[in-house]
Amino acid sequence: MKIYLYVLLGAIITLVAHMAGINGFYYTIFQYDIYMHILGGITIGLFLYALISSFKLDLLNKRRNIIFGVFIIGIIWELFEAYYNIAGAPIGTKAYYIDTIKDLINDIIGGTVIAFLFIKK
Repeated sequence: MKIYLYVLLGAIITLVAHMAGINGFYYTIFQYDIYMHILGGITIGLFLYALISSFKLDLLNKRRNIIFGVFIIGIIWELFEAYYNIAGAPIGTKAYYIDTIKDLINDIIGGTVIAFLFIKK
């Protein structure tokens, strides 16, 4: 149950940081978006770890599943950005694709941190 407190804390920190980003940090702090995607990947990774732990799932490779889950949720987020036209560049441009790939890699980095910190062999 303690892990859910970490998930809640991570979600609150991510929300506060995102709100600060909307109020200007995305434009004034260099590469703030990178930090946010890594933080989001960490929070989602914590949530997925909590789910795996709570349901006592006997998954073949818990690390892989956490990283893959973070990747899938990252894709959903990128689709959200595209739908609401809030991506870092116009959709269909080379800059858009580079930004999307960079964001997904940063999500995976955050998820990988959790997968290797919490899952023991």
